[in-house]
Amino acid sequence: MTRIEINIPEKVLYETIFTIKAADINFANHMGNERILVFANNVRTDFYKHLELLEGDWENGHGTIVANHTVKYVSEGFLGDEIICKVGIGALTSCSFDMVMHFVKKESNITLALVRSAVVYFDYKERRIRELPQSYTERF
Repeated sequence: MTRIEINIPEKVLYETIFTIKAADINFANHMGNERILVFANNVRTDFYKHLELLEGDWENGHGTIVANHTVKYVSEGFLGDEIICKVGIGALTSCSFDMVMHFVKKESNITLALVRSAVVYFDYKERRIRELPQSYTERF
């Protein structure tokens, strides 16, 4: 099996904490693998708010869109585990960036998972990628 690598950015731009709840637990009595994407989506929205960025300029028909996710599961998560998520930016270009999320179990400081979300800025009217607003590049 090929192992993926996700490089953790040195600079943390946002940090949050949450608790694994009963709805996150699967039949094997640990956190379901799909839940990390639910967490990543919530973290992404909170990250934008924290940096005072808009996910999109919906009046003008453009905003961010996730092109892909890469997930590296490292350890299991269990009911009641407190999870710290640290967010940084990698691979910044004129129209895209990688949002890297490092999920760590608070009590043991063991990595739960790493998520890299490739985000592009998209013109929803013209159906094409467009340049990132200056507000993004300034804050990253």
